[in-house]
Amino acid sequence: MINLRAVVAALKQESYHFFADPQWVIPSLVAPFTFTIVTLMLFKDFDGPVALYAVLGGGVLGMWGNTLYASGWSVSFDRMNGTLEPLMVTPTPIIQVIAGRAIWNSAIGLLNALAVFVVAEIAIGTGMRLGDPFMFFALLMLTLLSLSTVGLMLSAFFVMTRSSSVLMRILELPIYLLSGALIPITYLPDAIKPLSYLLGPAWGVDALRVAAGISDEYISSLGLLSNVMLMLALTLAYITIAIILFRHMEQRARINGTLGRW
Repeated sequence: MINLRAVVAALKQESYHFFADPQWVIPSLVAPFTFTIVTLMLFKDFDGPVALYAVLGGGVLGMWGNTLYASGWSVSFDRMNGTLEPLMVTPTPIIQVIAGRAIWNSAIGLLNALAVFVVAEIAIGTGMRLGDPFMFFALLMLTLLSLSTVGLMLSAFFVMTRSSSVLMRILELPIYLLSGALIPITYLPDAIKPLSYLLGPAWGVDALRVAAGISDEYISSLGLLSNVMLMLALTLAYITIAIILFRHMEQRARINGTLGRW
């Protein structure tokens, strides 16, 4: 059963940490803007899809970076401050605490993505015209949800290791690449394409490209519906895997008693 009070409390605590520690403004807000502006400057002589792709990539990078922070660094921060073990012995499962944090960081990631679109238009004058604005923002929300569940699933591994901050940095760009936000999945080597197909956000990003007018073809021959259904199915699979991993992790942690080591 979900403890809504605990989820809301975790969300509030994460918001306090975000505003109290200004260093997170750089990876959470500044980095995606920098990526987008540099890409637009490199391709300033190109119109249409190139500009849209750069802005879309910066938006997805902001969403994924914030999601990964919620699942990775926040757990490492608990271990560093000696609050991870107390969290483990509270009646509320730790997965719900991390979910509350993920909601806050997802909201920041979504605002980041929207801000990238607005600032790129004002500062660079990209002349962006979304093919289907309503569908685009609906898909953006679903893609963010899928990204959040990927982070939630990874957080079970982060709890069990003292190298969560290192793993967080290692995983940031590979997931960003496999999702198709940096380059289309069709351009990736055939050997790693199956990894993209197992990544829920990749189906969302593919649908976003069509809704944004960047492309008129989906990865799947069945079109938008199949993309959304596959993304939601993988999202549910991530949630299920996360629940199983957290139960196993909690049992192991209670036996080993090593969560407090930093």
